[in-house]
Amino acid sequence: MSPIPNAAPTGRRERKLAQTARHIAERAWELFEQFGYEQVSMEVIANVADVARGTLYKHFPTKEALVAYRFQQDQVQGRPAVQEAASKAPNIVEAFHCVLRMEATYAERNRTYVGPYVFYRLSSAQQSPDPFENDDFAVLALQLIRQGQDDGVISTEMNAHSLAENLIFLRLGAMLRWLREPGAVLVDLYAGMLNVFFQGALRRPQPE
Repeated sequence: MSPIPNAAPTGRRERKLAQTARHIAERAWELFEQFGYEQVSMEVIANVADVARGTLYKHFPTKEALVAYRFQQDQVQGRPAVQEAASKAPNIVEAFHCVLRMEATYAERNRTYVGPYVFYRLSSAQQSPDPFENDDFAVLALQLIRQGQDDGVISTEMNAHSLAENLIFLRLGAMLRWLREPGAVLVDLYAGMLNVFFQGALRRPQPE
């Protein structure tokens, strides 16, 4: 499936493809919400969306791809609010906490779909190994870290891109733990992860 473009498709064919994908995704999401994600088959989605199975699989080869499409749409729609919240934070650490609190709220609300989404992203990694592709947090993290290095509050011993990649995979680890442990609270796991990232794991001597 092609990534969601930031700008509306301009050609007639591109507009038609985008319209079909949006229609299929909307019908699929309605089915997921009504009957449960696991209970809905691709065949049912094709029937309800009134498209040929070949058309469905051309746009969305798996159910997970449908979830990824929805999540990416939500990222695009929520981008202005997230960027505004980050820009209003008093410092870079609080900016990350604020952004991840918003992400945790979204994930908790859509917990049923987070597992399939993560599976889709990981299974697609060989075809698209760039962790910054289709991930607004990753792009924003890189921007914030570069800004922090320019402002002198983040070390420049490692380049911003590598630091952002490390943070992305720490975030993935926190989310996987949240998915594995029913009682875990994602916002708390994110807070702990950010503390390790910014403060490090070494014990510091206490002042006498």
